[in-house]
Amino acid sequence: MPERVKAVLVTMFEPGGGQPGELSPYIDLFGLEPIEIPGAGLDHVFANADRSLIAIVAGVGTANTAVSVMALGLCGMFDFSTAHWLVSGIAGVNPREGSLGSVYWADWVVDGDLGHEVDLRSAPQDWPIGIFPLGAKEPYGPSTLESGLFGRPYQRFQINPELLAWAMSETADLALENPPELAGESADFQEFPAAVEAPHVAIGGTLSAARFWHGEHHNEWAEHWIRYWTDGQSKFVTSAMEDTGTMHAIGQLQRMERARQDHVLVMRAGSNFTMPPTGKDAVQNLIGDAEPNYPGMVAALANSSRVGGKIINAWLSA
Repeated sequence: MPERVKAVLVTMFEPGGGQPGELSPYIDLFGLEPIEIPGAGLDHVFANADRSLIAIVAGVGTANTAVSVMALGLCGMFDFSTAHWLVSGIAGVNPREGSLGSVYWADWVVDGDLGHEVDLRSAPQDWPIGIFPLGAKEPYGPSTLESGLFGRPYQRFQINPELLAWAMSETADLALENPPELAGESADFQEFPAAVEAPHVAIGGTLSAARFWHGEHHNEWAEHWIRYWTDGQSKFVTSAMEDTGTMHAIGQLQRMERARQDHVLVMRAGSNFTMPPTGKDAVQNLIGDAEPNYPGMVAALANSSRVGGKIINAWLSA
């Protein structure tokens, strides 16, 4: 008989070599140890002592994560049919809506890859960007495929509002780490009041795109894209690379009676801003002198596990 699991933790990257990743802070918190799942082709699966909690490093990008989550759900070793799922990761944060180190519960997960794209230099002069919905004829224009093969069923996912409200009520008042360096990194964003707030827990939409994009024009696109696909019900707060893949996989597992999509929470913590401060070059702001610039990563990892750990403990105790 498959072992019944109470909770599944989905993280995306764990670099190793002494560098902490999204799973690292949870390992000590729950006494996680690596386990083998024969025949599943998965290398980074962990469990607590009684195997009521399974954790996975699913890989970066929507495709990697979808494949890994699907393989885990189909392995046959565990019963995930009633399990709750927590996606816990870092993210870019929109400085107009959020701050570094803050933790955001997603109300909607929207795909940023599916769509048409033309070189903006070849587009009509009044187009703000060259990306537009499949089935549409202009950016943010009406799509003829909203309910069809390429439309909304694959483009957006709403998180269970009742589960989201419960998670927010459980974590809204948690004290989060606020190291002094965060204030320094946010100092150039004084024109955006949200960007200079101390780390806190809030709710907002998250955009999933395999491209690691950065810059003011793309930030404006993301704001419009989230509003478009959620009919104005959400706003763009965080940018990540995997969550629609996870939601697709769990949706498919649900159709096979192996998981429940209404048991999923997605949580992202701000490690960097999605655009530079006014007057700074986007390329320099993204990659710095030698490597990508993630000024809030340490706080984001610590705060995500603090918030996520409380939710997982509640599920394990139920």
